[in-house]
Amino acid sequence: MNKNKNTMAWRRRRGLVPILLAFIVTLLLGLALTSCTKLEVTPPDYELRLSESKQLQQPFDRVWARAIGWFDANELELERIDERTGYIEGKLAMTTNSPFMDCGKVATRNVVGKPALTQQGRVRMQVSGQNGPNATVTIYMSGTYRLSVFDRYAGREVYRSGPCVSNGQLEKRIFAFLDS
Repeated sequence: MNKNKNTMAWRRRRGLVPILLAFIVTLLLGLALTSCTKLEVTPPDYELRLSESKQLQQPFDRVWARAIGWFDANELELERIDERTGYIEGKLAMTTNSPFMDCGKVATRNVVGKPALTQQGRVRMQVSGQNGPNATVTIYMSGTYRLSVFDRYAGREVYRSGPCVSNGQLEKRIFAFLDS
């Protein structure tokens, strides 16, 4: 009779243990999933600017020399330069929250440390009008961002990258420099 009571208690406990384990595992899994790192980037509000163009009241040779001077003064890494076609292209390393580019808004949750944001811009300039009294300059600026944060639950880096759009401020500065 005593043996029968122990068997019944053992059977009840045996049925209770898997239920408790299932509950605990479900609870921990739910906590883990709701506590994961969240990284969202809302794109910029305005559309991509295709280019800015301006006719300057100066000859091609003077504008070309000033354009090369601007790239040199701002320490852009030149990737391509061709005086025959009037084309210059360079990379612009930018600081976080550059005044020249809009990369959108970043929202994070459950991250370890501050998110690392790097931005890089590309400036393309076309100077035309070699045979005329006035040169026309067209500037196209584009950029990209790379955002990384540490996901504390997964124990790894989480990355996002995407395009940035020009807000027109750099183009205005370049035109002011070229026109001076």
